Amino acid sequence: MTQENAGADAVLGAAAGLAGGAIGGAVSAFKAATSIMDRVAQAAGPSTQQFHVDKDTVLKAGKVIHDQWLMLEQAYLNVVPKLRINFNGDQVTADVVQAWNDRLVGERDDSYAARIGQYKDALKHLSDQLKASAEQYGLSDDDIKATFRPKA
Repeated sequence: MTQENAGADAVLGAAAGLAGGAIGGAVSAFKAATSIMDRVAQAAGPSTQQFHVDKDTVLKAGKVIHDQWLMLEQAYLNVVPKLRINFNGDQVTADVVQAWNDRLVGERDDSYAARIGQYKDALKHLSDQLKASAEQYGLSDDDIKATFRPKA
């Protein structure tokens, strides 16, 4: 857990203790979700997975990766702006909302939005590599364009 996460967790924990009720329950659920995401990120670690494509499979693999990237890109653009919570209330609740927003969509590299962005960028990079491989295999421009179509 980074230092910034520790600070956000401290604010959320203090708010849960003070507020009780719905806010306390929401903070507890959020902390549980954060713990799960942190464990998933640690378990994943740096990616060392590799797979092999050849002239016969590069377009199939490329289509799967490229389509996944396009779908995630669109979902990301539609959803991330809506994740920020707006609140005009007491200071304790405002602190909780700020900590929550920082963890969800903050500018830090470990916010949920940033993690999704990193995954999205990795898919794009892999898609670009597969497109380059298809070009190196000498596949037709029409097949490559059909597989690696631009974003709509």
